[in-house]
Amino acid sequence: MGTTRIRIQPGDPATYPEGRIDAAKVDGTTEAEIGLQQREDDAEAMQDAARYGREYGRSKRKE
Repeated sequence: MGTTRIRIQPGDPATYPEGRIDAAKVDGTTEAEIGLQQREDDAEAMQDAARYGREYGRSKRKE
């Protein structure tokens, strides 16, 4: 992905770039969907931490 450069005037919000989101999809997201995503993210973070712990533990035992 390349670098995109923009010029803005700090005192003029009209020069700020528009965000690229699907506003209808964002507005249509329910609290239940957000909660589900949070639980999935938390579970994935726990798996990542466990994986790191196993790898770190192995490297420490080799010393």
